[in-house]
Amino acid sequence: MSIIQPGSTKQDSSLDGIRIALVYPPYGPVLNEPGIRVVKENYGVFPSLSLLYVAGILERAGCEVLFLDAHAEGMSLEETIRRLKHFKPDFIGYTLTTYLFFQTLEWIAAIRRAVPAPTLVGGVHLSLYPRETLFYSCIDYAVTGEAESTLPVLLREILGGGDLSRVPGIAFKAEPVLRDDHFNPDVHVVVTPPAPPTDVESAPFPARHLIDNSIYYSFITQYRNFTPLITSRGCPYRCIFCEQGSKTYRPRSPGNVVDEIELVCREFGVRELDFFDSSFTIQKDRVMGICDEMTRRGLNVVWAARSRVDCVNPEVLSAMRRAGCVRIYYGIESGNPQILKVLRKATDLGQIERVIRQTRQHGIDAFGYFMIGNPGDTAATIRQTIRLSVKLDLDYAQFSKVTPMPGTELYEMLLAETGRDWWRERIMGGPELHIPRPGCHLSESQVQSWTRQAYLRFYFRPRYVFRAIRRTRSLEQLGRSVSTAVQMLLER
Repeated sequence: MSIIQPGSTKQDSSLDGIRIALVYPPYGPVLNEPGIRVVKENYGVFPSLSLLYVAGILERAGCEVLFLDAHAEGMSLEETIRRLKHFKPDFIGYTLTTYLFFQTLEWIAAIRRAVPAPTLVGGVHLSLYPRETLFYSCIDYAVTGEAESTLPVLLREILGGGDLSRVPGIAFKAEPVLRDDHFNPDVHVVVTPPAPPTDVESAPFPARHLIDNSIYYSFITQYRNFTPLITSRGCPYRCIFCEQGSKTYRPRSPGNVVDEIELVCREFGVRELDFFDSSFTIQKDRVMGICDEMTRRGLNVVWAARSRVDCVNPEVLSAMRRAGCVRIYYGIESGNPQILKVLRKATDLGQIERVIRQTRQHGIDAFGYFMIGNPGDTAATIRQTIRLSVKLDLDYAQFSKVTPMPGTELYEMLLAETGRDWWRERIMGGPELHIPRPGCHLSESQVQSWTRQAYLRFYFRPRYVFRAIRRTRSLEQLGRSVSTAVQMLLER
């Protein structure tokens, strides 16, 4: 049996004119999420870059695409269904995440009952639990890897009545579902071998022309229009809590990145960017190239990026500031040296303090990410983390509850410790339970309490409050900050 190579085309099954709707449902708090409720509800509204990439792939293949961001636009299920019926899609697509699986599934099932079009799903979740996901009758096909390599080929084979087992990187039901069971673990699901990685240079840009870019923001953005942007995929580092470390690092070239930046500035009026890479500064020469090209083209945009403290130096910071960088998000995680080693963070407290100081000296705001409930965490080590967050004189901090996510080494530690695949049990319809934290003996209520205490200790210092007021650049930003602070005080 021959394998259909991704990127190949078939003249007898063109996708020209095929109508595909992409739906991003609203989501709310769930039991096993890293953030506390107040922070999640006030963090901001971001477009789904993964679905916008899919939209770009589909349009390049000749499809007509409808993009419905029900979350950002506050659309009800009824309004979403009405717009889908008017569009008359041939397929409807969604992105799935494991911890929001059932919130999204509820919308998928309701839409499938009202609009009888086959359902396509994708996302990292499908590389983890493809069979379990397709046990649900409302889901027909899944892309288990990157859509650029697979989705057009899958659609051509479906429309042409081809042999889907020849398409790499997908999952599908081997026979038609005769019963409308909501969940049927007896269905035979076929999962094909992985597709080869995408050439990131040839991937289309996200189809931002399908959305209203003015409605998106984060809680600390200065301007609208705002958009996130990804300049690389994967990560060469192996932090035990992150699934990106299992994926090959593939950076885009400076010219390709700045072409996208110029497009969003010129065509969509974007004034602020947020680079969503796991670490934007992994290759310093590439960062310098991006910054130099942004400066050369005269792009008047401010931006933020994520980094590690061991991936920057004064030269890089200077170039980033000249090119418009106003904020760097650093993954600091813990104030305890031993826990940093367990998490596989290649740094020490001295380097953390030095880099944060250098960042602020270059006129760039420093944002610190911290985690509560790490392997080995106790009340004493958490106090060390809180003290470090205050000592660093950061401009912002985020404290997250450790959540062992599937596909990470941390989750493998949990599997070894408990002998249970907690997320699989939940996807298979099991009860929603608090997932334990490996190597941590603190209860869920203790972790929640310490996380709230960390926020209060960091943000309610008089010195910090006065500095935050001076830094506020708009009434909208001030209003968001005050509202979040009041809610934080009332959070339990």
